[in-house]
Amino acid sequence: MNKITKKKSEKYSKIIDSAFELFEKKGPHVVSIDEIVKSAGIAKGTFYLYFHDKHDLVSKLILDRAEKYMNSISLENEEITDNEQFCEKLRSYIEYLCSFLEKNRTLTLLIDKNINVCVNAIIEATDSSLYELYANIKSYLLKCGAEEKSFTVKFYLYVELTVASVCNAVLREHPYKIDKVKNNLYEIILNGIAGEKSAGRLCE
Repeated sequence: MNKITKKKSEKYSKIIDSAFELFEKKGPHVVSIDEIVKSAGIAKGTFYLYFHDKHDLVSKLILDRAEKYMNSISLENEEITDNEQFCEKLRSYIEYLCSFLEKNRTLTLLIDKNINVCVNAIIEATDSSLYELYANIKSYLLKCGAEEKSFTVKFYLYVELTVASVCNAVLREHPYKIDKVKNNLYEIILNGIAGEKSAGRLCE
């Protein structure tokens, strides 16, 4: 990494970290961009070199923290090769999401109010580990006979369902607590996201 790239990376991290600290202290929805740049010690114009707006900052902050969490727990992300491994991975991914949101309440509050931003970020951030999870699931299910167009739509819907229901369970514990939600999510996703040709037979 050269000096210019390193300096840009440091500024990016400083903005992300400053924003997160403010979100934790004051609540994510009352913090302004002006407050973030003041805390980070940068010009407001510099902020817009890295982020389009506050929504963009939120999505990138969520991805940044999720990536760090994945690295801290050493979540394996290798190619899926058979049905048993697929089912095992699906369970581990759901457990990972639930654990991540339970341990990171500030992020859960951010995600809860920005579900669509979060889901889009996961699917569109092609250079992230989260995207690798998506790509591995997609690759395996297409081999199983799922249609690509149908898979893409279903995946988006099920990720949104999963994130929204887990956020609700973590923050409000109503109408169901997290254990009830995650156990049922596994069955719902298994029988839905795989597509008509492979659903119901993946883990027999």
